[in-house]
Amino acid sequence: MVEGKSELGLQNALANSLSPYSFIPIKLDRESRPDLDDIYMSYVTATTGSGGWPLNVFLTPDLKPVFGGTYWPGPSPSTEFKRAVPGDDAPGTFVDILHKMQEVWTTQREKCMQTSADITNQLLAFAAEGIHSQSSVQIRGTDSDPPEPLDLDLLDDALDHFISRYDAAHGGFTASANAPKFPTPSNLTFLLRIGAAIAQPSTHTRFGFFSPVPGILGHSSCLKAASMSLHTLLAMSRSGLRDHLAYGFHRYSVTADWNLPHFEKMMYDNAQLLGCYCDAWALGRDPEILGTIYNLVEYFTNPDSPIVATQGGWYASEDADSHPTVSKLANGASASDDKKEGAYYVWTYKELQTVLGERDAPIVARHFGVKPDGNVPAEHDMHDEFLTQNVLHIEATPSVLAKEFGLSEDEIVRVIKSGRSKLLEHRKTKREAPDVDTKIIASWNGLAISALARAANTLVTIDKARSRACQEAAEKAATFIRKEQYDEKTGKLYRTPGSKTAGFVDDYAYMILALLALFDLTLAQPYLDWAVQLQRYLDDHFSSSTGGYFQAEESGEQIIRLKPGTDNAMPSANGIICTNLLYLDSYCRHDGGAASALKKKEKEDRYETNYVGKARAVLDAFAVEIIQHPFLYVSLLSAVVMEQVGVKTLIAPMPMRDSQLRRLKGWGRTVVKGLVPEVMICTSDGVCRPLKQSDLEDVDDDDDADEFGTGKGKAVVGAADT
Repeated sequence: MVEGKSELGLQNALANSLSPYSFIPIKLDRESRPDLDDIYMSYVTATTGSGGWPLNVFLTPDLKPVFGGTYWPGPSPSTEFKRAVPGDDAPGTFVDILHKMQEVWTTQREKCMQTSADITNQLLAFAAEGIHSQSSVQIRGTDSDPPEPLDLDLLDDALDHFISRYDAAHGGFTASANAPKFPTPSNLTFLLRIGAAIAQPSTHTRFGFFSPVPGILGHSSCLKAASMSLHTLLAMSRSGLRDHLAYGFHRYSVTADWNLPHFEKMMYDNAQLLGCYCDAWALGRDPEILGTIYNLVEYFTNPDSPIVATQGGWYASEDADSHPTVSKLANGASASDDKKEGAYYVWTYKELQTVLGERDAPIVARHFGVKPDGNVPAEHDMHDEFLTQNVLHIEATPSVLAKEFGLSEDEIVRVIKSGRSKLLEHRKTKREAPDVDTKIIASWNGLAISALARAANTLVTIDKARSRACQEAAEKAATFIRKEQYDEKTGKLYRTPGSKTAGFVDDYAYMILALLALFDLTLAQPYLDWAVQLQRYLDDHFSSSTGGYFQAEESGEQIIRLKPGTDNAMPSANGIICTNLLYLDSYCRHDGGAASALKKKEKEDRYETNYVGKARAVLDAFAVEIIQHPFLYVSLLSAVVMEQVGVKTLIAPMPMRDSQLRRLKGWGRTVVKGLVPEVMICTSDGVCRPLKQSDLEDVDDDDDADEFGTGKGKAVVGAADT
């Protein structure tokens, strides 16, 4: 099994005396089959000490790994091939490795099979005892040894780790100054939530951790978390990581200052960052942050956006590479240079002069950091691919430019806006746009739906048109996925439309998250009912007897069943499931007497699934790893807070206005309308009483007190507030 260079390697191999029957090449799309990618990546990481893509692995006929690695140089017409010398540690090209593998398989097959079996058994043991928690964990309520206790002090340990790796100059977090820098939205969300725990109470800061977290971490630590995350998001927004002419963010940066990106755009990155910037706006009300929110909203709602699917939902990504120019031949065909990374996005100073003219070019160039000799550091351009090229980033603000050029700030803003429009038009008409991966992946779309629901709530009092566009796009995507990627009879979710690839744990986790977000936004019962159905399928087909959820349904294609728990480019599926379960318990335990689309018996059944017990079992399953490395499990840490403090369940009167209802919502709360005379708060055992001001802690400022009612011990909102 090989991924990446397989076809080219084998074609050249056949020309160099390899038997055409020696290998069966399989090219795997890791986004369509993340389960297999993770299994064999675990093997390569364990045997070589590192991993990455392209991932290349040789397998036995029963799918057990024999040898693997990441990038091996591919052949070219000028390559002089030399057979690998037996025992040589550096075999060279991909073809050299093919020759060596053919020799080993032919002369030492029995030994090769035994080694493969031994390695596979070691991987099974490692998965059971180590990072994926399958054997050393017990479920609460059994006669076995109790699980490791998870204290809220672990949040402090995780925060200390992020502080130790924080780049105070440029924002972001890295173990080394030379390492690539990734946005890591899950970590930023975690830090923003800590910061919001001590923010001035308001409607918009109710996404923060609640008591006793502020007391455990301390005021200064919470401030530090907020400042690190806000600084990072502002730095990213101004940097070359962002596409300053159109939409969105690129995947990661090669440099510490974020200004030399890998130019691929991933939909899931931008979806998560939209949520981060909404939280950042709530904390700081910075207009620059709001502008970034608007930009990301356009990326997900504008019909002209390259990732927006007309039928609903969003495509997976935009490539990094493209042709620098495109010219039409006489026969209508296109002729262009070879594809180059970033060709669609980089500019020379001369190009700015040509497109913008002598007056405006210096202003726009200064604003975007464009220099005659280029702005890509030589040490990061060993092959002169970016010679004289510039990656656009915000280097000088309009106020600075106004002083430098002796113009009014309004005139500078006009020049920049006009220049941006002209550059964008030139880019769209004179350059070939990067290819778009048109897969509509259920899990990634779930993240986007959740983010847009968050943005709809954030923008409702600021820009109603954009808020409405967010909600419409989110609901349209959910409708499409239910129609095209969901089997109503079996309850099964599919990874992509029209495929036979069953959904993985992240598809279910993120889609349930999305449906809960839509229900919170709209209170439309079908969203909650579908979330319940998807969770039931997860419980039946993915759950582990030792707690937590496997990455995939059981299949003969998997030599190992992994149970992923860490956060990486996307949040931990098990962490998201854990919070989903706690929300579902709150919603399904209390509906305020309102009508439900589910029958009474079905409602009773969904409560009998013991959502809280399953959530606790997830935490127990990963307890050892969370204690050892809490910074790798921030989604699960958030679930620890929610499980220990409990979800606040609120029932509001049916006539309550949406503006009043929004003030009750927040992280760790569920709000429904019911047949109650005033706002009620309900305990986990089903006892409800009128809401007191002290129940929520983060009540609104005094100027909103009249709308919410006053007086200690009295209900905050009553049925008369209509």
